[in-house]
Amino acid sequence: MDGEMHYEVEELVPIVGRLAREYTGGESTSVTYEKAEQLMGAVLYCVREAEGAGGEEGALAGRMSAAQAYEAGLSRVKEKVKAALALYHGILPEFDSYGNRCLGDTFLKGMPEFFKWYDVKFEPQNTIVTLDYPVLKDLSGDAGVDRIFGFLKCLRLEQRFLRRFPKEFVQKALDGDGAGRNGAAENLCGIVLETALKQLLGEGDAAAYLALAMEEAVVRLNYASLKDTADNG
Repeated sequence: MDGEMHYEVEELVPIVGRLAREYTGGESTSVTYEKAEQLMGAVLYCVREAEGAGGEEGALAGRMSAAQAYEAGLSRVKEKVKAALALYHGILPEFDSYGNRCLGDTFLKGMPEFFKWYDVKFEPQNTIVTLDYPVLKDLSGDAGVDRIFGFLKCLRLEQRFLRRFPKEFVQKALDGDGAGRNGAAENLCGIVLETALKQLLGEGDAAAYLALAMEEAVVRLNYASLKDTADNG
């Protein structure tokens, strides 16, 4: 999330108090220091979500009160959760871990846990799962649904890339690297691409597979670049 929050803490405290009252079932605004920190983190996450929105939505957030920005950000977080879940279910039917336990566990076990336990209102900043499988994009600056959504977008592209190669080729490349039928936390695309390049420079016949995969990757990167440019005016 981009954008620098311009609200004072005094403007956020009433929102935290309201959340505390909701958290205690309306009985009190008194919570532990740790819980108050968590709730303030929830408010900051949503406000920054609103301020980080692109286009008119982001510009409008700069003219909102803190309470309005919080509500706008909370709504945006909820929409991202729906979009991330839809993306997960879109990837699922053709998902292939190629025998890599780290990837399989992260996607098939970790993701459902996130969607089961993610607390949009009281702790949206909590990513819940560790995302042990390393995608090629650095997501360390993101948290909560932003990190999960970014991870799933990367994984969708990786799965499309890997499907450009015959499964036997992918499996052989991974088994040769030691990342195949084990729990190695290695990015599969990097291994397959390295293997394909070695074949191109040697006596292998991976040129056609690699050309198709790279062509799609370039098209998608160009599209993403154009879309970002359009979104940013």
